[in-house]
Amino acid sequence: MKRVWVSLISVLLSTVLISSCSGTGVSESGGTGGEEDGTAYRGAETTEDLTSAVTVLLSDDGSSSSGDGVKCDGGSVTVTESGSYIISGTVSDGRVTVDVSGDGQVELIFDGVNITSSDGPAIYVRESESVRLTLANGSRNTVSDSEYYEMTDGDSTIDAAVYSRDDLVISGTGELTVNGEYKHGIVSKNSLEICGGEVNVTSQKTGIYGKDSVEITDGTITVNAGSDGIKSDNSEDAECGYVRISGGTLDINAGFDGVQAETNLTVEGGTVTLQTGGGSDNASVRSDGSINGAWGAWNPMFSGDSLDSASSDSAKGLKAGDGISISGGSVNIDSSDDAVHSNGNVRVSGGTVTVISGDDGVHADSEFSITEGIVSITGSYEGIEASVIAVSGGRISVKASDDGLNAAGGNDSSSVGSRPGAGMFSSSTGEIRISGGYIYIDADGDGVDSNGSISVTGGITLVCGPVSSGNGALDYDGTASVEGGVVVALGGAGRAQGFSEASGQGAVACTFDSQNGGTPLVLADSDGYVIASLTADKAYSSAVITAPGLKVGGSYRIVVGETPEGADEHGYADSGSISGGTLLCEIELDSSVYQSGGMSSFGGGGVPGERGGNNLFEPGRFGM
Repeated sequence: MKRVWVSLISVLLSTVLISSCSGTGVSESGGTGGEEDGTAYRGAETTEDLTSAVTVLLSDDGSSSSGDGVKCDGGSVTVTESGSYIISGTVSDGRVTVDVSGDGQVELIFDGVNITSSDGPAIYVRESESVRLTLANGSRNTVSDSEYYEMTDGDSTIDAAVYSRDDLVISGTGELTVNGEYKHGIVSKNSLEICGGEVNVTSQKTGIYGKDSVEITDGTITVNAGSDGIKSDNSEDAECGYVRISGGTLDINAGFDGVQAETNLTVEGGTVTLQTGGGSDNASVRSDGSINGAWGAWNPMFSGDSLDSASSDSAKGLKAGDGISISGGSVNIDSSDDAVHSNGNVRVSGGTVTVISGDDGVHADSEFSITEGIVSITGSYEGIEASVIAVSGGRISVKASDDGLNAAGGNDSSSVGSRPGAGMFSSSTGEIRISGGYIYIDADGDGVDSNGSISVTGGITLVCGPVSSGNGALDYDGTASVEGGVVVALGGAGRAQGFSEASGQGAVACTFDSQNGGTPLVLADSDGYVIASLTADKAYSSAVITAPGLKVGGSYRIVVGETPEGADEHGYADSGSISGGTLLCEIELDSSVYQSGGMSSFGGGGVPGERGGNNLFEPGRFGM
C-alpha cells in the first residue's frame, strides 16, 4: 500500500472546480465562472489528512471497509457520509452506490477496481451534492453493467454503467474503462466534468452525457458509441445544455453525432478526433444530391427517452442548437452528415479544423465567421453553407462536389426529401463578405455562390470552379462588389459571372478556349509584371480576376503556360514577372469593370431553380 499512499498525495491535496450552468460554459473573463457570481462552487475538496481516508475492498466473498461511512452488503457497498474513500478489488456482481443527504461531497479514489453489475449501474450516485471520481496514479479500473435490466429511482430511469443524479467530476492519472452494455456509458443528470485520467467508454447508445453541461479540461478520452459520443441536452434552462472542451485528447467514434450541445459548443484547446455515422465513405448524400441508402442502413432508429432518440436522424461531427465557437486546439472530423453544424452561428477565431464530410463541411443557419485559425475541408457535398459567410482572417481550403461557399437565407431544408444535413436554404437572401484571410476553393458546383450579394474588400480568394457550363466560379443573384483584396476564379464559361461593381481597383472577366487542368494562368500588365496568378487542377474556360494592381487606364493580358517565380502551392503569386506563355486575352481597362462581349451588367437573375444563371460571356470570343 505504500506506493498507493505516496502516489495519491498530490491527488488528495488537489482542488477540483465543479461548474454548474453558466450559459456557454465560459465567463466573460474566459473561465468557467466562480463562487463570486454564484455560477459555480468548489466541490469534493480534499482537506483531510491522508490517514482519515476510508479504504474499501471489493470482493465476491463480501466487501469490507476500514472505517465508518460505508455500508457493505455482499459484494456491493454504499457510501453514506461525506469524505474520501480509497476503493480497490474485484466484484463480479456488485455496485458502488453514493447516498449522502444534505450538502455531502464525496471523493471516490479508484485504485484497481473491477466491477460488473447484473441489475443496474456499476457506479450509482443516488444523492450527493457532488462526487469526484479520482483515478489513482498507475491504476487500471473497469466498470460494466449488463445487457438488460430495469431500474428506476423516483422519476429517473437508471440506464448507464456509471450513473449520477448529481454533479460528477472525473480526475486523476489512472485509467478507467466503462462498458455500457445496456445503453449508456457515463451519465450525469446535472453537470459532468472530466479533468484528467485515461477514460475509455464503449456503449450501446450515448457514450458520455451531462444533462446540464459537459466540460473537458484534460485527460485522454476514447469513446465508441452506438448513438451520440458526447451530449448535453438540457432544453429547459438557457444557461445549461452546453459542451466545453478546453484541453485533453478526445477520440470518438459515434453512430450518431460526435459531440452535441443543446445550446453552445465551445472548443478552446485539446485535440478532438471524430468519426460519425460510419464516416464520409458512408455519406448521407451522394454527389448528385440524392439520398445514400447506406446511411440509413448504418443509422439505427432508437426509440424511448430523449437520450436515446434525439439524434436518430443525425450523424454530425460537432452539433449545437445555438452556436459553435472554436478558438483553439485541433479538431479532426470524418462524418457521414455535416461535419460542423449549428442552428445558429459558427465562429472560428483560432485553432485548426480539418474535416471530410458526406454532406456539408460546415453549416450554420445564421452566420459563419472566421477571424483566425485554419479550416480545411478535404471532401464535402457543400463546403461552407450559411445565411451569412464572413471571412476577415485565417485560412480556408475547400473541396466540394457541389458549392464551395454557399450563402442563403433561412434555416436549411432538404432539396432531396428527407435526407439529413439538408444542403439548401429555403429563402432567397444571403451574403458573403470577404475582408481578409486566404481562401482556396475546389468546387464542382458553384465556387462562391450567394443567393444575395458578394462583397470583397480584402484577403486572397482563389477559386478552381466547375468544368460544366451549368455552374460558375462566381454565382450571385444580387450584386458582387469589390473594393480591395484579390480574387482569381477559374471555371466553365456557360454560366460564368464577374463582378458587377468595383471601386479603387479594377475587375476583369474573360472567356476563352478551354485549358487543360494543371495549366497555370497569369494576369500581367503590359510589361509582364504579375498582378495575380492561379493554377487550376481541372479544365477551365473563363477567368474572373480582381487585384489592387488593376488600375483604370492600364493595359493587361492573360497568359497561360508559365508559373511565376515564388508562386505558392496553388500557383498563386502577386509579384514577379513573366516572359513567355501563350496569350489568351488582351485587356484595355477603360472602366473599373471589364467584361468580355461588351455586356453592360454582370448581375442577378438566373433561371428559376438555377440561381445566378445568366450567361454573361461569349465563349471563345477571346480564344487565341
